[in-house]
Amino acid sequence: MNQTMPPDQLMAVSVMGGLCCVLAGIGFVVVAIWMMRNRGQPPAPAAPLAPVPPSAPQPPAADFHLSVLALAFDGYFRAQVEGLVNAPPTTSDPVGSRVELVQRASRALLGVEAQWRHFGYGEKDLGDLTVAQQSYTSAVDDFRRRCNLGSDGGVLAVLTIVLCTRGRRLGVDRLDTRQQVHDLLADRLGLDPSVLLGAEVLWGPPVGGLTENAIRERFPEMHGLSV
Repeated sequence: MNQTMPPDQLMAVSVMGGLCCVLAGIGFVVVAIWMMRNRGQPPAPAAPLAPVPPSAPQPPAADFHLSVLALAFDGYFRAQVEGLVNAPPTTSDPVGSRVELVQRASRALLGVEAQWRHFGYGEKDLGDLTVAQQSYTSAVDDFRRRCNLGSDGGVLAVLTIVLCTRGRRLGVDRLDTRQQVHDLLADRLGLDPSVLLGAEVLWGPPVGGLTENAIRERFPEMHGLSV
């Protein structure tokens, strides 16, 4: 059965429908105006990436390196060390024979490790070949002079290894640990002829021995090692 809406309800429905149409039209116009305004604008820039922190600077490689290692030990074992140091080289090549000299001296000192008493070490990076040669010659002359002062009747012998190479050798930051002395001598065992510029092994004194006082006076850079 069909029922007809009263006139007042019919008018209310018509008014509500008209309002909905008006609101929809207004929304469409607003959206269209917003799109037209933003059509020619560039997109917002992306947030910048966080900067990558720079890596820590690395120390430049040394072109040339001068090192002086001096070790005092019980002179009772001097003949044993001298026998190894003075052994004839196995090569006639002058560079190869100097490498063997350093290796024999290092091996001989490692063999009397229990007799080490004083230790001294110094090194210098050098960037110029001429300066490296001059520094090496000066170091050899200085330690030869000190070693040649003669015996004072003591019982200690000093063996000094002066070395000039291309590139840095193993160094130490302390002068009182036996392990560091051991590591230095082990490094010299691996010396290669391709990097050697100069090497000298010096005895102090040439004959006889030195007292503790003489070592402190002639080699002030040396420090005592615990037995």
